[in-house]
Amino acid sequence: MYLGIDVGGTKIQAAYMHRDRISLSKKIATPGDYATFLRALVELARETADPLEPLSSLGLGIPGTVTQRCITWVPNLPFLDGQNLAGDLAGTLGARVTIANDAQLALLGERWQGAARDRQSAALISVGTGVGGALMLDGKIVRGFHGSAGAFGWLNLDWHAPADPNHGYVELQASGRALEKLAQQNAPALTSHELIARAREGKLEGRQAVEQLGRLLGITLASIASMFDPEILIFSGGLADIFDLLEEHLKAGLYTFGSPSIRHTPIIASKLGKYAAAYGALRAAMQPESLQG
Repeated sequence: MYLGIDVGGTKIQAAYMHRDRISLSKKIATPGDYATFLRALVELARETADPLEPLSSLGLGIPGTVTQRCITWVPNLPFLDGQNLAGDLAGTLGARVTIANDAQLALLGERWQGAARDRQSAALISVGTGVGGALMLDGKIVRGFHGSAGAFGWLNLDWHAPADPNHGYVELQASGRALEKLAQQNAPALTSHELIARAREGKLEGRQAVEQLGRLLGITLASIASMFDPEILIFSGGLADIFDLLEEHLKAGLYTFGSPSIRHTPIIASKLGKYAAAYGALRAAMQPESLQG
């Protein structure tokens, strides 16, 4: 039996394959210390497994920098830093464990069952509270030497901007967190959800915020596409819910700032949405070789 687990900052969800059918587990809360966290993953795996079909392979997505041997940086779950989670799980469960960054696994999920199906190359940008991403070349997800390939939130579009040791320029200026700041600049009590509602109503402050966010993300996509020349660009994460508002600005940024050969690269929304990383973790359990490095 194959199992994929997507670990989020607050919730954990599993996807599993049983008799050629994909199913999703209920979500559980992400624990706050390593021992409890490890125990929760083991219990989730055992509860999900079929007694008649022992677990043979597990895929695991982590929201941070990770290699197969060690987790090096998970800002929202710092107790994972330095842990050999794959080894600990493999030793306890007696199953092969493949571990990777969650955005990389989200792209793998899209390659298997979603927006990148039948594609050989793609770049995914995940925009939520922060900004992450992933890259696929020759049908395989690129992990990078440190496991952090696709960290598009660290692209710098302004040499004069002050450096931040924990957040890149794009993440600071074009994420859900940045949208929240734009809302508060209009009115201290205004939320990002209310600002988006105003954009849908055609109000100026809402439209300007969406345009600013979309333009920066479009320039980011132009940089990514110019460097890697993917078949498609996939927009994922929490802000994919407003892709219809952002799309024209994303395409304008791509066309204006991208190299001539990539200006018409399709930009499409994720098809698997919040389940992409769980699907990708499941696929990694089934085919670890689909991840480079």
